[in-house]
Amino acid sequence: MAKITYRQPPKPKAATATDCGKGLVIGFIHPGQMSAYFTTSLVASLLVDQNGPRRLVGMLQEWSSANVSGSRNSIVRQFLDGPGEWLLFIDTDMAWEPPDIDAILAAADPVTAPIVGGLCFGLAAGSVFPTIYGVGTDEHGDQRLMRGCLYEPDTMTPVAATGAAFLLVHRTVYEKVRDDGYNQTFPWFQETEDRGQPVGEDVTFCLRAHQSGFPVHVHTGVRIGHHKSQVLNEALFIHQQQTGVPRDGSE
Repeated sequence: MAKITYRQPPKPKAATATDCGKGLVIGFIHPGQMSAYFTTSLVASLLVDQNGPRRLVGMLQEWSSANVSGSRNSIVRQFLDGPGEWLLFIDTDMAWEPPDIDAILAAADPVTAPIVGGLCFGLAAGSVFPTIYGVGTDEHGDQRLMRGCLYEPDTMTPVAATGAAFLLVHRTVYEKVRDDGYNQTFPWFQETEDRGQPVGEDVTFCLRAHQSGFPVHVHTGVRIGHHKSQVLNEALFIHQQQTGVPRDGSE
């Protein structure tokens, strides 16, 4: 695997009630159903917010078929028409704890860290990987987007891109990316390609945000679970890295 390097990341700020503020909108797309892990996490987060900082000002949801980009873009349009300052996309097969929302908001900043993703994991050919992408050099000596497996724990890590499974974005990012006019129909999220390889709609958004002048970070202290046949999380990833064998025995 090609080596991917990152700049030395700053330590994340500790979450406090005053840091979190108000103006948060949670957005999610779904095929008409969602994981019980997501439902439990969402209800817990709503209860905590209602009895605590009351930073949540809205919730947006869109039914989605295979056209994920269209549904994500629809949510962004509705968000920009409302009063929210921050939009937190959460996929409906994710699992988290209410303090994770506090932590990602506390680490975010409209200027220095307007796009912050949680530490999420995917699964490919039986291997768990963090959804952290950097720019590396392939076997032909060409620079291209690559998935990285190494990261510093509990830091704000600058990345080339990440997924939208647990992604916090300030409204000024969406406004600037829209105004820069990358695509009239799909202004933010769009499936594209890079040197003949498919690029997901969320990675495309990150690349456009970079081009518009915004940094992208992953907060590796915000550890999010991903519900597949089992929950993909950091503990499973570390186990696999240490043993070389998926914990469920699959290939």
